[in-house]
Amino acid sequence: MEKIVSIFAFTCAILALILSLLPIFIIAYIPAAIGIICAFILWKINHKNNSNSISLKVLVLLLFVSLSIISYQVFFTKSEVTDTKKLEQKEQQSEEEAIEELEGLELEE
Repeated sequence: MEKIVSIFAFTCAILALILSLLPIFIIAYIPAAIGIICAFILWKINHKNNSNSISLKVLVLLLFVSLSIISYQVFFTKSEVTDTKKLEQKEQQSEEEAIEELEGLELEE
């Protein structure tokens, strides 16, 4: 049981760490939360067996790092909305140019 939970927890922690570095970092909370639950289960198993596992410490460190990166990106990444008037003017200008080109082609024929 301990090995299965340990493998699953490390998989979730590594997945959370990878997802925290991607632009879709917000979904990294899901594997991080699952990893925390598995780490708690591992802690209970180790506490029951009176063993001190290094893998549990490494797992907690990985989860802490991934949650730190996620939190940093959530708080300090700003999604800015640019001025849409410029975009609308460019669209209108390109539309007018396309209409003029079509009219020029129709006149040539």
